[in-house]
Amino acid sequence: MERISHGRMVVNEWKQAWRQGVAALLAGSLGYSLYPALSSLFVEPLQHQFGWSRGDIAFVHSFGLITAFVAPIIGRLTDHHGVRPILSAGLALTVIGYLLLAMMRGSLGYYYAAYFFFSLVGMATTGITVTRILSGAFERTRGTALAIGRSGLAVVGALMPILLFPVIGRFGTAGGYLLLGGIILFLPLPLITLWLPRIPSATSGLHPGPSSGAEPWRVLLSRPKVRILIAASVFNYVPVVALLSQMKPLAVDKGLDAMTAVGAVSIMGMAAAAGALLSGVLVDRLWAPAVAFFLNLAPAIGCLLLLQQDVPPALFYGAVLMIGLGQGAEIDIVAFMIARYFGLRSYATIYSLSTLGIALGVAVGASLIGRAYDHFGNYDISVMAASACFALAAIFYLAMGRYPQHDLDGV
Repeated sequence: MERISHGRMVVNEWKQAWRQGVAALLAGSLGYSLYPALSSLFVEPLQHQFGWSRGDIAFVHSFGLITAFVAPIIGRLTDHHGVRPILSAGLALTVIGYLLLAMMRGSLGYYYAAYFFFSLVGMATTGITVTRILSGAFERTRGTALAIGRSGLAVVGALMPILLFPVIGRFGTAGGYLLLGGIILFLPLPLITLWLPRIPSATSGLHPGPSSGAEPWRVLLSRPKVRILIAASVFNYVPVVALLSQMKPLAVDKGLDAMTAVGAVSIMGMAAAAGALLSGVLVDRLWAPAVAFFLNLAPAIGCLLLLQQDVPPALFYGAVLMIGLGQGAEIDIVAFMIARYFGLRSYATIYSLSTLGIALGVAVGASLIGRAYDHFGNYDISVMAASACFALAAIFYLAMGRYPQHDLDGV
């Protein structure tokens, strides 16, 4: 009887929250977070169109050293005002960011300015807001809901290169940027506006508490487990973004032809979808740090497989598959752990601190991988560093220890 009752509550939860879930899935899958999975498709076309070096193009990732500091502000605003106004504004401004990128005419300074704006406003469409929707709307199947949301980004990241590659080939980078901006304008933006309640009820899980409800940043950072989880998320996510930002040219550098290299980008996206679903289902049933440990060990090994020259396509795809598992695990596992260890009162603030750490790491890592290629003529040093980062993430996740014995959701 208890199992039947639990099953009914799960079904009722999904019946009540499916609209918020779909809106969150599309916003997270098509917003700013999608671009890192596709950015490598723009590297060579930008080189050919404007004569920029890969290091010049990759330099934009260093802007995260500045834009990252907006993440805690977005987290605080989300905890105070709710998700709907913050996410809607972020999506609209991200569309404008894509439009500005499409208007480039060869000025490197303009590219840097447009990308700075794009990365700044895009922060409001990341997991800070999107996972807050899912963590608030779902409780009994929170891990599964977060996994489905995360897998949406992975699936889109896998399929979009197939659509984007020929568009860039025919219409240039401007066509690619306009395609990505138009999709946001006509899909997630209307659904967030229509399906997220304007004034959430206090029992919906989406209700923002008073400004005094969320603990101050300094208090949160004084907690060892908050710092441990932030470190784990940084070492998990940064190497993935760095590798993705150069995945197509990396594959070509290892001996794959252009179309096979594009396939590697898609394989990584599909692996991330599988990793997200696997981790989400498992954390609803098993100790989340152990799940995270094994899903970071796999990409650490996968990176080592890429160190040889002229990697056979099957082996390259296998290594990318292992790396993608780690990518899929990060966002939903961190979101699950924040809600499970710390509750929802300061959820967006804690998540935003994690985002700040990740953004700072990405700003360094994704910029250095391009510079490292320019200096060494290959990606081997970067791949070895990525493997070490995944191994450190696995260790940090285990250090989170046991779950709290009491329910923190209402704290």
